[in-house]
Amino acid sequence: MTIWFYVKTSDDPKIVGDAVCIHNVFEDAHPKGKYSWILEKGKGEEEYWQIRGKYEDSKDLTNVALVYRAGDAVVLGEINDDLVPNFMDPLLEKYSLEKIKWLIAITKK
Repeated sequence: MTIWFYVKTSDDPKIVGDAVCIHNVFEDAHPKGKYSWILEKGKGEEEYWQIRGKYEDSKDLTNVALVYRAGDAVVLGEINDDLVPNFMDPLLEKYSLEKIKWLIAITKK
């Protein structure tokens, strides 16, 4: 499943993305070092950000989510359902349940 979170806020998408990334730094023992989420500005005509996963001792990045504005909400999109807890806690802490909605898309296999 893929999930999209919609956060009703006037905050810039970068602020919302940073709030999620700050809560997702893991320092467990791993051969590649500390794992964290970082926010990168997207490359394209539309303004958007990418949340990417990165190991401390590696240059490889994995895509975690897209972050962009849609009307009066900031969208965190294309999220794998396994990662939902990594988004819910920081979003609820900063914005409260009343300002968060989500959509689920089930992909055909």
